[in-house]
Amino acid sequence: MVRFAAPTWMGLVWAIILLSALGLKVPFGVPKEWVWALRMDTRFDPTLVFITVGALATLSGLAFWATNQQKRDGKKVRTAIVALLLFASIFRICIAAMVPQSWQPAPVFWALVIASPVATSFYDEARNLEQQGLTNYLRHYHEQLPSKPVHAATHPPGLPMLFSAWRSLVMHPVAQRLVPIDEQALMVMREVYMRIAPPLKPDSLYPSDADLKAAWWVALFCFLCGVFALLIWVWLLFQVNPNPSLIALSATTPAMLWWQTTVDSIHLLSIITTSASAFYWQRTRSIYGATLTGLMFGISLWLAFKNAIPLACIAFWLFWKNLREEKRFPVNQVAIAILLTVAPYLLAWLLLGFQPLATFKAASAAHHAQAGAHARSYLPWVLVNFADFGMALGGAWLGIIAAYLWAWFREKRWQPSLCVTTLVVLLLIDLSGLVRGEVARLWMVFIPLMSLEATKFLPSRPLDLLLLTFVQGGMGLALHIQLEFLRPF
Repeated sequence: MVRFAAPTWMGLVWAIILLSALGLKVPFGVPKEWVWALRMDTRFDPTLVFITVGALATLSGLAFWATNQQKRDGKKVRTAIVALLLFASIFRICIAAMVPQSWQPAPVFWALVIASPVATSFYDEARNLEQQGLTNYLRHYHEQLPSKPVHAATHPPGLPMLFSAWRSLVMHPVAQRLVPIDEQALMVMREVYMRIAPPLKPDSLYPSDADLKAAWWVALFCFLCGVFALLIWVWLLFQVNPNPSLIALSATTPAMLWWQTTVDSIHLLSIITTSASAFYWQRTRSIYGATLTGLMFGISLWLAFKNAIPLACIAFWLFWKNLREEKRFPVNQVAIAILLTVAPYLLAWLLLGFQPLATFKAASAAHHAQAGAHARSYLPWVLVNFADFGMALGGAWLGIIAAYLWAWFREKRWQPSLCVTTLVVLLLIDLSGLVRGEVARLWMVFIPLMSLEATKFLPSRPLDLLLLTFVQGGMGLALHIQLEFLRPF
């Protein structure tokens, strides 16, 4: 009789629950308030679906084989790692390219999501920055924030500046010729854009053909950020448990499949890189680690105010570790890290007239108005938020993290834990009622923080890892086909 580990059972049960919810058409959210909508069009390219399933099956098989070889043959393990990375890439690319027939071809869909002033609006803000000039844009940013469109009105200027820098490269004629979007597709894109974004002001300018083509490059940039985020995450996990199957589990994490070509991949990269820097600093107590950690804290905060929450989890964990260990962080290193954290805002204020406090107040007011949390019921979302996060987390990670938390509570209570710190922060956010909906996307950046220490409880048997990989990836694919996680408007 085959016996599975506890995380495997939890992953299987969670997959059955989600499949049952899909089959019974249970709302993924709170009806009449906010839900992940069912797709109106589920016509996907059958060849692409077949390749995706094949890549997932191969990835699962490689996880099985790599675990078998881990303690036998180092050369075969290295081969397995390369093969796992290859098929993980194929699987993720297929998911990113998998759009319904009504939105094909995929490059047009990617570009529309980036260019849309409804889906993100940061691309339009980058164009706005270029028209005003950086100094004027930053000096008056807090004044203009209330009139900015959705999303951009709740953020600091980091993303528009990043998009503008990338646009300056891809507006070159050579880059424009490489875009896989023809003239007919550009006409369709323009029609869609004009339908979803009527001019808000008399001087509004619709994006040119070059702007629309450059949006595809920005989408590709976001996709590459997701790739680097995955690689850094895997490296970080290997520091705790060097099991090649972690590549497969990381690559099949559902939330990290659904928003690969959006700004969420940029936030994911910044938070994962920050956590890796903090991990390195905590291990080495070096000035280099302090500098890198401070830089990443500063960059992450410059990109989004909401990144302060995962950054707080990392900071609390470092503080907890520092209290419990004999070797403390040198005061000069802590000072450097803090100074670099506030450096982007400090330099923008001193050199360019940017107003950090006024910007934060205006962004907070815009977030309150846009998020709609004040207009949604409290108690249902307290429960639904964590179900939504569990869907984003995936059955494999859900089971592994649950096993770790149970062991921590029984055996290592009060020992410093990034996973426990993150869970407590999420519980507090949930109970506060600040977030009511869409946490599968919003809380995606917390997944690497919760998974790091939990990898110690990765099942050791190859069959468990094969099943966890296939079930988690299969659920991510099934949910992607049935639910509309991403659209241009």
